[in-house]
Amino acid sequence: MFNKIIIIVSALLLLLACSATGPKFSQLESLDMNQANIYIYRPWAMLDGAAAPTIQIDGVDRFDLSNGGYEVITLPLGTHKLTVKQGAFMSNWRAEEMTIEYEFEANKNYFVRLSAEFNDVGAYGSVISVSGVYGFGLIKESFALSELIELKKTK
Repeated sequence: MFNKIIIIVSALLLLLACSATGPKFSQLESLDMNQANIYIYRPWAMLDGAAAPTIQIDGVDRFDLSNGGYEVITLPLGTHKLTVKQGAFMSNWRAEEMTIEYEFEANKNYFVRLSAEFNDVGAYGSVISVSGVYGFGLIKESFALSELIELKKTK
């Protein structure tokens, strides 16, 4: 029994250590002329909770996105490619690489959501199987703002 408690406490500490630790979201940042603000965020989830996948912009690694975190990037108007990939050494992010390409307009806010949600859990004897659904895409501002208020900046 004592061993189970140690394992559970260790797992919880590991999940908490991998969560975003920056300031909590409070308001949208001001827009810059001829630029677009892109809020890339990841609601807190148990599935792959300790992982921090890397976000690439136009093929360049920009930051690792922690569980329960967000980051704001400013891009010039035009078409840009946003990609989620495995992450740094020893990352346990299990999803395949996901990419969106979009033409961003100047003086606008955009919201891109990365999600990892349980789909099915099963057990056969001592073998446990867990599957999930991953998503990466543009989200409406009203929905994004309702989720962002619970998140912290990743850096």
